[in-house]
Amino acid sequence: MTDKTSSLPELPKYAWVSVPIIAFAGIAISMLSIWTANPGVTFIEIITDIVPKESFLTFAGIWGCIISSFILCGIAYLKPKKDLVSLLVPIFAIIIFNPWSEFTTGPIMQILFAITITVIAVRLEKKYSDKLHFSNE
Repeated sequence: MTDKTSSLPELPKYAWVSVPIIAFAGIAISMLSIWTANPGVTFIEIITDIVPKESFLTFAGIWGCIISSFILCGIAYLKPKKDLVSLLVPIFAIIIFNPWSEFTTGPIMQILFAITITVIAVRLEKKYSDKLHFSNE
């Protein structure tokens, strides 16, 4: 009996933590840039996306979500067991944050997407991190 393990590179133990950090950091940068560009604006106006976007940094939340979805896909690809949902997250991000789509890409959508990929990252870590062992019997 010969045991063969996967020859993929080993990931750091907490690599999945980078996914929510990048997503929520982008959202925070976006909300802070809206708040500093428009003095006197309230938090509710920022969340409901009534404030005009004047700065390039206001799109940091969208880019944070898209970049973290690609990172999640890379982490899922390097796991011994493949998770189809995690591998397809970048396609979902591109569909949702497409500027020509009917979805609003405001802070509420960004926060919901960041929560979703955080749950997917935790699920990936808990269910798909076991090493595969092949045996010839």
